[in-house]
Amino acid sequence: MPTTGRRPCRMPDRDVAAFYRENPRMISSPFGGIDGIDADLFRWALHELSVSFAGKRVLDIGCGRGYAGGVIESDGGRYTGMDFVASGVGFPLVLGDAGRLPFADQSFDAALCLDAFEHFPDPSAAAAEIRRVLKCGGELFLSAPNYSNVAGVVKRFYEAVGWYDPDTWAPFGRWQPQKLETRLTTGRVRDIFREAGFRNIWYRGYPREVGLGIFPWIDHPRMPDAIRFRLQRLFDLLGPAFVRAWPGSSLHCFWKIQC
Repeated sequence: MPTTGRRPCRMPDRDVAAFYRENPRMISSPFGGIDGIDADLFRWALHELSVSFAGKRVLDIGCGRGYAGGVIESDGGRYTGMDFVASGVGFPLVLGDAGRLPFADQSFDAALCLDAFEHFPDPSAAAAEIRRVLKCGGELFLSAPNYSNVAGVVKRFYEAVGWYDPDTWAPFGRWQPQKLETRLTTGRVRDIFREAGFRNIWYRGYPREVGLGIFPWIDHPRMPDAIRFRLQRLFDLLGPAFVRAWPGSSLHCFWKIQC
């Protein structure tokens, strides 16, 4: 497809691509994505934000293996996945960089980005490119880690004192260092997309990840399993109340971002 209006941008971080190609299970998303997708959770999040892909041409940015395509097409959408690593499972897959999308202006009715945005070397460029390829009135469904909570304080401290390299600490995977885990907050996400020209922005917290957001030691490698399981059960009970009062208490947030 011919392209118009693309902005110059740095190429994808090849170290990031290589890291996640060699360590695919380090990719963390509430929806899964390595062996499949949690379709029920995906549809729940879409419903919470009144997002529908029916009858729309949808671009999945950082699509991984493209498992979201099955849900979108079964719900009446037309799916195109894009990533900088070729690993698709049968849906149209385009190789490309989020900071320089290989599509013409206003090519899509909607877009989604499931837990890839934090790994983009230039999130502002990616947001501007998403805005460019969406039609007027189009919308983005975004899932991304949120560090507007205790996990964010821990991340900032551990990276500042040198216990972790910058942009590597995360409270999941038993605190194993990630590759380019940007410290996104609800305020920063809003600022990035407003500067890119998006008009309306809503988000929801995820009740089941309140524990990781406000007590990140729950997944510390030295946390005994017996205590971890009790804490997980406790936060499962408290999570819905926490996200109603403080949506940013959740480690992941789900966003509807509209042109």
